[in-house]
Amino acid sequence: MTKQLLLLALQQGKDGLLRTFNAVPDDKLDWKPLDAGRSVLDLVGEAAQTPAMVHGIIDMQTQVPDSIGEMFGQMRAQRAGWSKADVMQHLETNHGALIAAIEGLSEEDLGRIVTMPMGGGMTMPLAAWMMMAYRTYISRFAQINYIQTLYGDTEMH
Repeated sequence: MTKQLLLLALQQGKDGLLRTFNAVPDDKLDWKPLDAGRSVLDLVGEAAQTPAMVHGIIDMQTQVPDSIGEMFGQMRAQRAGWSKADVMQHLETNHGALIAAIEGLSEEDLGRIVTMPMGGGMTMPLAAWMMMAYRTYISRFAQINYIQTLYGDTEMH
């Protein structure tokens, strides 16, 4: 994957997520389809945090615990109480920092093999780890689209 394709995918993923997020009425931001479900605000909050985690992988500064549940619990606690404005600010800041970091990498850097301890050990090229932010943007985008249909919004955003 070329660096330009990676940058394009990340930007388009973020743009689609924001377009869908901004279509959610304020009174539906905290609404959950089920008691144990997740709200739109929580989903986009997680997407706002992911670029910071991924950025840490570039510098090998992200300390991922062996338990993915522990890591996501820490992230959930960090974003608890975030408003829509907070989520937007974190997404813009973290995404911008990730993009700047990727722009500073060479194609050789993107091919560097990185092993992280999660799931018993995952080994992938750095470029594949960078796609984790894109994957989060797209999966949260899809979840929000589904939540929108549950409260009657069937428009494409």
